[in-house]
Amino acid sequence: MSLAPYAPLVQRWWPGSTLLDTERLQGGVSADVSRLDLKQADGSNLSVVLRAHGESHSGHTAQLEFDLLDALFSKGLPVAKPLAVDDSKSLLANDYLVLAFVGGSSLIEPPDQASCIERAAEMLARIHQLPVEGLPGLPARHEPLPEVFDYWPQGAEWEALKTHLEQASIEPFSGDDSLCHGDFWPENILWREGRIAGVLDWEDAALGDPLSDLACSRLEFRYRFGASGMQRLTKAYAASLPFDVERLALWQIYVAAAAQCFMSEWGLPAHKERHMRKTALHAIREAGEFLMNGTPFL
Repeated sequence: MSLAPYAPLVQRWWPGSTLLDTERLQGGVSADVSRLDLKQADGSNLSVVLRAHGESHSGHTAQLEFDLLDALFSKGLPVAKPLAVDDSKSLLANDYLVLAFVGGSSLIEPPDQASCIERAAEMLARIHQLPVEGLPGLPARHEPLPEVFDYWPQGAEWEALKTHLEQASIEPFSGDDSLCHGDFWPENILWREGRIAGVLDWEDAALGDPLSDLACSRLEFRYRFGASGMQRLTKAYAASLPFDVERLALWQIYVAAAAQCFMSEWGLPAHKERHMRKTALHAIREAGEFLMNGTPFL
């Protein structure tokens, strides 16, 4: 990777430093993420992460991401410390953040799978119990209805459930707002020596119903670890935070419907998309059977 595009950025934030190397890191669909290795003017080495918004970025502004990470870091959550933010587009084509580099891996080896899933659930519950005072203004995420119908799957199979949800008397969210990560899945969790070293990618964070987060994580962990992994995550979360199963079912339908609607835009290999689409539709089916007939789905 050419160093030239990043040299002016390094000089702006670390005058007199030398850019030694760069490495492209795995990021989301809407951001380009790279590690920059520097030798500072005093001779010390420093590694930072450049998170540049892509052309398809639809999440928070760089400044809001910076402010949120700054607040979360100060509250002791394992997030990358934000170091710089720039929305001037004077050095790069798009807005960007510079973050402290957090070492670790998102890979979960089979022998560690059970314990890591449980620790991930405990971290999600910790996020949801974090005091929201002092956080920057985040969008609200309270209700899965009626927006879920914007993502509704095609086919006659789903009409009965759609009618049921349209006619059901569903109590609105009445709890206190929780911080919701918005995309808490295995690739956004860094592990080091069996512990969570970092929770990444807060660009979809919101304030609202924490079950929106749990539903998202259940689906994502099911893609990766199957139904047993999803159930383990749910059980460990419930041990920290009991929840309303009906609202979880509603959110499960929402996140699975949205996933099957948009996953063709994620650039997935064909076999992976087929697996995820099948899993998402099955998740809608399970939650719908619970809401209409009381069939267990956890």
